[in-house]
Amino acid sequence: MKTLITNAHIVTVDPTDAIYPEGSLIIDGEHISWVGDKNTLKQPLEIFDEVIDAKGDLVIPGLINAHTHNAYYLMRGLGMDRELKAWLIQATWPGLIEIQPEDAYIGALAGCLENIKSGVTYLVDNYYSPRYKKGNIDSLLQGIIDSGIKGTIARGYHDIPHDIPEDFMEPEDEVLAEYRRIIEKWHGAGNGRLSVWVSPVNLVYSTASSVQKVWQLARHYNVGMHTHTAEARFEVETIKKRYGMTIIEAFESLGVMGKDFHAVHAVHLTSREIEILRDHGATAIFNPASNLLLASGIAPVEEMLQKGLRVALGTDAPNNNQDMIESMKLATILPRVVNYNPVAVTSYQALQMATIKGAESLNLEGEIGSLEVGKKADITIINMHNLHNTPVHDPITNLVYSANQSDVLTVFINGKKLLDQGKLLNFSEQAVVADMQAASEGLTKRIRQRF
Repeated sequence: MKTLITNAHIVTVDPTDAIYPEGSLIIDGEHISWVGDKNTLKQPLEIFDEVIDAKGDLVIPGLINAHTHNAYYLMRGLGMDRELKAWLIQATWPGLIEIQPEDAYIGALAGCLENIKSGVTYLVDNYYSPRYKKGNIDSLLQGIIDSGIKGTIARGYHDIPHDIPEDFMEPEDEVLAEYRRIIEKWHGAGNGRLSVWVSPVNLVYSTASSVQKVWQLARHYNVGMHTHTAEARFEVETIKKRYGMTIIEAFESLGVMGKDFHAVHAVHLTSREIEILRDHGATAIFNPASNLLLASGIAPVEEMLQKGLRVALGTDAPNNNQDMIESMKLATILPRVVNYNPVAVTSYQALQMATIKGAESLNLEGEIGSLEVGKKADITIINMHNLHNTPVHDPITNLVYSANQSDVLTVFINGKKLLDQGKLLNFSEQAVVADMQAASEGLTKRIRQRF
């Protein structure tokens, strides 16, 4: 299948920051085979299976949602107007205890499809379940694969009962055995679209021994670690009492740090912690909408960028949607109020966080994250022809400050079109919505009966 996208404003996010105001791009099979100014394209239209005239539209790399919890969306709207710990105790943990395999599947499928409709082509899904429901993750992973999206599943665990229900406690040997099982079964599944990472949900809830052994296992399988880090103040205080140091210092003291280490949220980091992450080539995952909703705070992103720490972007789950365009806007405007700096994070930096920086954090910068010849054809086309995006002087600023997920027209993943004119091509959205509503109502009923 050979597809030409032409007459578009193409923002490549490549190493030269190339932009083509009247550009064309060729998809050949799963890859990009040409990108540039349309006037330099010499190939006749007759050779293409499909020609997309994207005149006036914006073409960008597929967005990378570097942190979300698809299963949590079964509880969308529950436990609102609470800070993090109360939200977990009163809504999230009871819900996860009651989730059945079929719920995990539809939650993953619906969450992935919502991401696709938001222009996302790759996501990191952080999931954990009660000890006695290990099979739930298999259903969730199948949902991710069936959606057509690419993704990393960061399978979480707890082995310290710090206000956590006993249902989630897993002995260290079980944790390691389960990681071996799911990595060997699922890593590389879906024709390479799926990967598996390890995930101590939070150092507060994990022993030093398990974190070290899980990291060693990750080294063996050449996968990474994705963990909630300094999201709320209670985490900082707990680790200070337990280790006598900050959270990132504690990880480093355990020998757990590297390029494929994700410090998720990273709200309450010290300057020294930022430097440690940078020196190890690690990544901070910024989740501005979630941090706002749960009153967690504002991550020191301006300082992170100034010091050269890689920052990627996620929606998380508590923000109640998977709108990465909204997250880009918040990623620019929130850091500005900390030091009253209008250029603390620019619109282009936010786009980089949502694309190439996410790819780098996953060691996938050679495959995705920018529009370059030879890379996978993960592409998003944004509609600029509407009242809230008009007039267009700079499509990047319009994307970040004016657009929303409803403006996503077309999405390609590995050269396959999954969204066209805002419509899912492989699923009935109405049917998925009905299944999601039914699953959520059943789940909510079980939560109320038990709790």
